[in-house]
Amino acid sequence: MDDAEETSKEVYARFGLAVYFAQVLEHGLVNAMVILQLLPHSRTAARDREHWGAVVDGFMDHHFQTTLGRMIKAFREGSDVPPDLEGLLGRALEKRNWLAHHYFRVRADEFLTHAGRLRMLEELEAVRQLIEDADRALDSFVKPVRERYGITDEWIERELLRLEEAVGNGAPS
Repeated sequence: MDDAEETSKEVYARFGLAVYFAQVLEHGLVNAMVILQLLPHSRTAARDREHWGAVVDGFMDHHFQTTLGRMIKAFREGSDVPPDLEGLLGRALEKRNWLAHHYFRVRADEFLTHAGRLRMLEELEAVRQLIEDADRALDSFVKPVRERYGITDEWIERELLRLEEAVGNGAPS
């Protein structure tokens, strides 16, 4: 494989990684809304565990059908979001939208040269880092509240192991 093929593949891979982290952020926002908005107001209204599961699933499904911008707006409207987190989420949204709707069109000329592809790799890494930073800041903001509900880091780790085992055994999650 020649250098042009190699750097082209790397650009596609880093683009994919940045978009992946944007989806992680989307999921983090919906999880945050469950913890900050749904749990305090709706969990006592659930008749039983099955009903609560249906309420959570419906809430999440509703939010997953919206855009990242609408998720951030709903999160902001239902939570007391600090300005630094709000700014970080706004910048992550801007970069995510730019990636999804404009990136390769805007960078078409850059993609044609080795030096241009190297610049794209640096740029994509910076975008991925920004989006990942936003997700980490969101998690840090939500962590004290989720821990009050018993959703500790250890509980999350146990659930991940349980899901991995279930998937590894072919069992439905």
